[in-house]
Amino acid sequence: MNGNLSGSWSLSLGRWQGCEVRLHIHFPLLALAALLYGNLTDAYTPGDALLAMGVLLASVGVHELVRLAAAARVGGRTHLVVLAPCGGLTQPRLPADPPAHLVAALAGPTAYLSLVVAAACVLAAAGEVQILGLLNLFAPHFIETQSNMHMALQLAVWINSWLLAVNLLPAPPLDGAELLRSMVWPLTGRSSATAVTAHIALGAAAVTAFLSVVLRHMTLGETMPAWFPLSVLSIVLLYGGNRMSRQRRYDLGLDIEQFEVEETLWVQAAPPEEEGEVVLVEHIQQRQQEALDRKRRERETIEDAEVDAILSRLSATSFDQLSAEEQAILKRASRRYRERRGEG
Repeated sequence: MNGNLSGSWSLSLGRWQGCEVRLHIHFPLLALAALLYGNLTDAYTPGDALLAMGVLLASVGVHELVRLAAAARVGGRTHLVVLAPCGGLTQPRLPADPPAHLVAALAGPTAYLSLVVAAACVLAAAGEVQILGLLNLFAPHFIETQSNMHMALQLAVWINSWLLAVNLLPAPPLDGAELLRSMVWPLTGRSSATAVTAHIALGAAAVTAFLSVVLRHMTLGETMPAWFPLSVLSIVLLYGGNRMSRQRRYDLGLDIEQFEVEETLWVQAAPPEEEGEVVLVEHIQQRQQEALDRKRRERETIEDAEVDAILSRLSATSFDQLSAEEQAILKRASRRYRERRGEG
């Protein structure tokens, strides 16, 4: 996601190691919604709601830290992190290499899974035997306790289980989209991998929408109707698939015919600020190289037609009297002539 777009509607928390960290507006809105629901239903205390939000923020922070560390390990970098309830809204800039993208994509779910296992192990060491009940996403079984630490550990198991499940969805900016694309990339190329991921997301959206209708009378847990989470899932997948479809055109590279620039600009390395912005897939590189060769041949044809006129003027003057452009044309023509003789 574009940094400026994802950074809007967010509050700066400062900078760390040259990276700006921001908190998205969804976090305080979710906290208010949790407090309101608890106040209306008496399902939990305001303290439990705030504790849950603290665990959520810490979990998302760990997720982003692990993901940025993995990205840096494979040569990536980022200047902006936007923390949202579902994770980070920005993607690090990575090399145009499928394994690099795969490692960075795996880091996020691995972080959530590690937090689930770590919190569950601490609870087990404390003597708890009903930990599996915390893995029920819609009807978790929390153990009554007076200890905030004990409750925080239970919340860590449940919340990170939710985050792990959500982040495996193939919808950007969730980790599942990049994970799926990086696995398909070596087989089809980057652009086709993006298209495949988009089609899978759109297909899954259609399936979940159908299931929300078929299972509309079922309930998850005690009160949650099955159609609601399925409908939400369908909408998320629909928007994610649509976004991946639009993103595909950026993976196709740039059409050289649309730019009035010298071809030397296309063979120079990208400056550090733009590294990773445009990735040229192998077959796109070949097409662009063919366009470069075609433009070069057209220019050489025009210059060859001018050589005779320049040589006729050269007979009445000296080489130094020619313009800089005419001298350059003669030098290039001479170089081409020597290259052709060498090839012959």
